[in-house]
Amino acid sequence: MMPPHDQPRRVGCRLLLLVALISGCNSGSRQLKDRAETDWRKGKYSEAIQANEELYRLEPRGRYAPGALLSIAEILYLNQRQLKQAIEFYDKLTQEFPDSPETMKARKQLAGIYANEVVDLNQAILQYDKILQARDLEDRPEILFLRADAYFKQGEYYRALRELIHLEESGVSGHLADQVELKIGNIYQVQKKFSESIAPFRKVIAASCPECRRRAVLSLTETYENLLDIDKAIETIRLLDDTPENTQMIESEVARLNRSRKAVETGAGLELKYPRPAEPPAKTATRKKRAASPTKSAKK
Repeated sequence: MMPPHDQPRRVGCRLLLLVALISGCNSGSRQLKDRAETDWRKGKYSEAIQANEELYRLEPRGRYAPGALLSIAEILYLNQRQLKQAIEFYDKLTQEFPDSPETMKARKQLAGIYANEVVDLNQAILQYDKILQARDLEDRPEILFLRADAYFKQGEYYRALRELIHLEESGVSGHLADQVELKIGNIYQVQKKFSESIAPFRKVIAASCPECRRRAVLSLTETYENLLDIDKAIETIRLLDDTPENTQMIESEVARLNRSRKAVETGAGLELKYPRPAEPPAKTATRKKRAASPTKSAKK
């Protein structure tokens, strides 16, 4: 039996040993993390992935594990363009560390991959839904817009329009507001509600973003042409910024629009430059109805 006076000494030795082991483990993990980051910066992607895999194996539930999984996924996605493998590591991170800060970034990357590269819009919307469940989400309006855009790409124009109008009414500003108005106008064009597409496009005509202004001018020109108001269409296309490229486009479009005018006047018919698919009547939605009875953003 251990003498009573030796017990505190033994306990102290064990604590010191435990602290030494933890310190050694943390030191090794930190070195692996630094090595992985250095290799990544130098473009040694395979070495960086290997170092992060070692880091994860060393402490699969440790403080560096979520970052290691995220780094592997980011290298695979951004640097090596191995989308399938990147998705697997993003998914692994979200499943093993659902509440970590790294998981939020992983979900945003997954949503972007599914929306724009793999083109699995159901999966993209699922990721946006999960992101929007987070409290105190700073970029909530941007995520709501991206989800509405996914609905638009999916052909769910009614649902996309509902969420976009909700965003518009919430008072978004700046570049996001321009994006919202352009998308609302595009939906009205798809639904062949050309008169209703005028107002959102006109709101973006004087935007600070040159590309937004350009898109608004071209879309509004298209709207007026579909309404057979050729004078307005010509007046609008002349609003393009004064650049050599735009000057050439203006001349070409004015000539084309004048030919369209002549075709209409002679009864030859108008061949539109930007034909768009019609929206089924069951899914149409007017802004007037939405203003009368606003609803919350729908989640899929």
